[in-house]
Amino acid sequence: MLRRRSCLLALGAAGLPAAAWAQARPSRPQAQLFPRLKVYIPAGTGGGWDQTGRHLGAAMQAAGLVGQLSYENKGGKGGTVGLADFQQRHAGDPACLFVGGLVMLGALALERSDALQQLTPVARLTSDYLVLCVAQDDRMLGSLPDLTRRLEHQVGSITFTGGSAGGVDHMLAAMLLRSLRLDTRQLTYVPTSSGKEAIALVQSGKAHVAISGYSEFKSSIESKSLRALAMSSRRALFGIPSLREQGVDTELANWRAVFAAAGLADPQREALRKLVAATVESNGWRQSLLENNWVGSPLYGSEFANFIQFESGIATAITHLLKLKG
Repeated sequence: MLRRRSCLLALGAAGLPAAAWAQARPSRPQAQLFPRLKVYIPAGTGGGWDQTGRHLGAAMQAAGLVGQLSYENKGGKGGTVGLADFQQRHAGDPACLFVGGLVMLGALALERSDALQQLTPVARLTSDYLVLCVAQDDRMLGSLPDLTRRLEHQVGSITFTGGSAGGVDHMLAAMLLRSLRLDTRQLTYVPTSSGKEAIALVQSGKAHVAISGYSEFKSSIESKSLRALAMSSRRALFGIPSLREQGVDTELANWRAVFAAAGLADPQREALRKLVAATVESNGWRQSLLENNWVGSPLYGSEFANFIQFESGIATAITHLLKLKG
């Protein structure tokens, strides 16, 4: 059951068939100029949502689609703290975008909340595979087989860290244990609000394994302050072997998106959709995809709304099946 659901989750995050993509991706969308726009990021600076929101905003300005642009960060509990704040302060605001993704669905599943359903889905933007890393000088965990042997010997001796409780990083750690036929209730996981925090925990020895999107750990891997053990993709990526290639029957992909406030009129929703669609077609956004090793996976309108419903159900099922705790 877990394998089927994890594959569904990975497939959903990776995108749609080519024919569906052609329908979901508009050609040369005509967007109006937004005199002002705020990008609300429900996470700390430096993390995946922050990178996504700021690259999106920069591409908007480079394309001449936005005048005055501002950002607001408010992290905590997988984005749910920021989500509540956004709903309270920006309801009905037609010039504000909210960054979110699969991580938030897991956090909301832990809280048994449907708060995200109250926002207006605008667009899915990217997909990103996860990487498991240890400190470069960690002699105990030199490879993925070293990690699996330690887990099989004593699950609780290894501390994982990553994003929020119930989020995609937490899911992957539990899926790793499940694939090794270990008790996921014994998983030791320290949630953080950004990739920088997770890196700091590993480098200080307060955690053994950090999990995040490759784009968040890329610079630390390249500078050799972190050593990558495995990718969550089906096959090797960026010269790093996958979990599956090393005998761990698990894969998972993350995705990121933008939403708008509730209570918008149809023309206001359509204006934001056209703004994001035009940005996704811009050279600035394409460059951001290349620089961050993101996979562009744009999805709009009712197709995106249906995708959110599907992913919410899968996140709830996995959270229950893996017995994740906040």
